[in-house]
Amino acid sequence: MHEREIMENIENFVVTIVCGETGSGKSTQIPKFVLEAQTQCPWKFQNSSKGLIGITQPRRVAAVSLAQRVSEELG
Repeated sequence: MHEREIMENIENFVVTIVCGETGSGKSTQIPKFVLEAQTQCPWKFQNSSKGLIGITQPRRVAAVSLAQRVSEELG
């Protein structure tokens, strides 16, 4: 729903922090469309740390399972 707004912030600022409700897709959907944008429009990200998408999780188990899920979904 807020993809364009989030992407504009990512393109224009060094750091973007996204807060939202549990289950809103912050940790699964946002990394996917950031990666897609970096792949499709690399010139927009030439001054950024390409490939660095950080997601925080309160527990190690959650972080590992989330990373595996997104990795599998992206192939």
